[in-house]
Amino acid sequence: MERLTLVTLISVALVGCGGDSDSSSDTSADSQATSKTLNGYVDDISYSDKSISVNDLIMNADNANVKYQSQTYPLETITKGTHISADLIGNIVNEIKLDPEYTGQVSAIINDNITVNNMVFTYADLNSDITVGDWVLISAQVHADSSWKVTSINEISALSFSEIEGSISQLDVNAFTFMIGNVLVDYSNAILDDIQVIQNGLWVEVDGQYQNGQIIASKVDAESASDFDDTDVEGIISWVNSTQTVFEINQRTTIMVDESTRYEDGNQSMLMVGFKVNVDLKVVNGKLIAIEVDFDDDTGIQGREFNVEGEASYSNSVVSINGIDFPIGPNTVFDDGLTINTLAGQWVELDGRDVNGQFVLKEIEREDKDNEISLEGKVSGNKIWGYSSSDGSLGIFNGQWVEIECQRDASNNLSFCRLDPD
Repeated sequence: MERLTLVTLISVALVGCGGDSDSSSDTSADSQATSKTLNGYVDDISYSDKSISVNDLIMNADNANVKYQSQTYPLETITKGTHISADLIGNIVNEIKLDPEYTGQVSAIINDNITVNNMVFTYADLNSDITVGDWVLISAQVHADSSWKVTSINEISALSFSEIEGSISQLDVNAFTFMIGNVLVDYSNAILDDIQVIQNGLWVEVDGQYQNGQIIASKVDAESASDFDDTDVEGIISWVNSTQTVFEINQRTTIMVDESTRYEDGNQSMLMVGFKVNVDLKVVNGKLIAIEVDFDDDTGIQGREFNVEGEASYSNSVVSINGIDFPIGPNTVFDDGLTINTLAGQWVELDGRDVNGQFVLKEIEREDKDNEISLEGKVSGNKIWGYSSSDGSLGIFNGQWVEIECQRDASNNLSFCRLDPD
């Protein structure tokens, strides 16, 4: 496996430093070393040895060029938990790109809470040298419930721009605005990079000027599959389809597994929401395929998943069941040959996540229309997803988010509803 190859290379390098080994053999080993990109959060760093550990790989950063955007920084800018992207040849890193989730000027600090770009972050290990008015890079991981866990906050010299990232909501194409969290973004004069259609649910990175509670964007960038070709990525699983053949990490990157996918410290059945994983990725026919999935001992916060079954109607990028709308997002996967042009009138199953009351649709697939129906969601007023139970069996779950099985009659009335034993 690749990780074992890298460990072997590290051992060879250490032996070479301590003895009189032939330099020609070292050159030969370097020439045969594979190149790749590593994207993750720093596990450990030694400034004296100039080594960095990310995703359990130890990198030699002796001659590494550390950059954020077009500016160069000393290695000491990086601390444990900093999000980076590193280009490797063997275990030698040539360039390290700082990849923070948020960049901006500190406007308030109260105990463990720090405010940047109108967003409040909690970080118990905040450096006491950081004060109001300083500029910082914030690295953070997003959990399946959309909460952020800050992993590092690094002080830097003042910049001419701020950066935020997140999922677009409240898009107004006429006013050229949208929200990321509680920050209004004006993209009227922004360059849209790798964006075919701007829409709600699209995860973007925004560069711009922070002014009076809003970002005046100069660039809005969305990731593409090609960004992760031959890359080892760390993330938290935020969604998995029912067959555990497609999963999403960090609420934005959709990954497929196949019969050749390898698993370390786990297996395919462990692909579950909340698990932290390291994934070796390859682009095949325009889609990200997992070459290897390495499970971390740590688990994150699980989000609320939903599952709806019924007859679909479709209009303007929205699929509806029983009058309930589910917007089709940029990462929605269509299975069984379905397309937006063939959805109407089909009996389908919808899978996704409820993020603060907003339905994020992840997968649409055909389903058999029979007397047995499985649903996951919130029961209210003896109803779930527009279905009522004729025998009142839904009523005992009122106010609960549940995964249930019921009997369905020809009029779409439910009966004998019970918790799904699985």
